[in-house]
Amino acid sequence: MISKKIRIKSRETIDAEFLSIFKALQRGETPTPIIGEGYCFESLDAVKSVLTDNRLNLWRAIRDKKPASISELAKMVGRGFREVHRDVQLLEEFELISLKKTKGKRGDLQAPISLADELLFAVA
Repeated sequence: MISKKIRIKSRETIDAEFLSIFKALQRGETPTPIIGEGYCFESLDAVKSVLTDNRLNLWRAIRDKKPASISELAKMVGRGFREVHRDVQLLEEFELISLKKTKGKRGDLQAPISLADELLFAVA
């Protein structure tokens, strides 16, 4: 099972972690990665601004139903192509999905593919 981690940390913790990286770089050291795989947000509101209910529903549809194209995905969830395409781009940016180019009857298609089976949330 592939999981994506989404962490919520205080601004002070995030700043301290970046400061430690900066100081290690100044000393000529290679800093140890501290954030790890996934994304770090400052608050639950920040997470919710990216992972809206509509985007989570899209991600689940991609993961579970494996649509052959963004158009097919839009029909599955009963939303307009333009809105779905915009949300798909954001999900791709956050590495929750990828788009695989395939050949269709009318030209190239982009098949959305989930890069995770589950999302894990952690609060530090």
